[in-house]
Amino acid sequence: MTEELKLHIKKLQNRATLSLIAILSTIISIGFGILFLFVPSFVAIIFFAIAIISILYLIYCSRVAKKEAKEIVYKPVVFSANKNFSFEEIVGVFENLTDKENQLSTSNDVLFFRLNKIFKLRTVLYRTEDFNKKDFDNAKDRINKKANKELNISQWVNRMEAGNMMRFNIIYTNILNDALYQFVSQNATRNLTRVEGIINIAIVSNQILIPPIYGECDLAEISRYKGVIKFINQVLLNR
Repeated sequence: MTEELKLHIKKLQNRATLSLIAILSTIISIGFGILFLFVPSFVAIIFFAIAIISILYLIYCSRVAKKEAKEIVYKPVVFSANKNFSFEEIVGVFENLTDKENQLSTSNDVLFFRLNKIFKLRTVLYRTEDFNKKDFDNAKDRINKKANKELNISQWVNRMEAGNMMRFNIIYTNILNDALYQFVSQNATRNLTRVEGIINIAIVSNQILIPPIYGECDLAEISRYKGVIKFINQVLLNR
């Protein structure tokens, strides 16, 4: 992870932490403000003032995040290896992390793996010569349906368990065309907010690309994003 990426994530994390504190402060202050409203003292005014300051801070943070998202052009985050990745090598990495009962495929180019490594993880590995979003979605939907049926994967999980669940969609190709570049340029928070987080990953030559993260993020989304980076560094780069 580059120093620039570290600083960016740290900034998002600090802002998310302060926003959470402001939210809790608002709720608590309003509660105590109402409680002391019926007592002849200035305590209620103090609590309401704290609530107003917290709300103003939340509004400020929201505006800053939206301004950044609008004015800054965010590009995919790129991790580079010392040599090109082969599709067979990536398949081998995931086969070594799983057993046969948690592997399946719909073709030689579309494979599914279920494993526990940093996350409770579902991975779709998809190979293409020329990425097309519609073709990818169709292939992904087919193998996920097959996995749900053959591996008896429940669509219902409790919220505590879901916090550690992720889906990796890994697209392997030799050419980074415009469609794929746009696909991995979308804000990662769009999918990390889901109950079961999703990250789209592209592997091209010696590079691994993941979507950038920016704008309004909460601590759970940032934690998942950091987990994705950890997985890439530990599993894919240090292979």
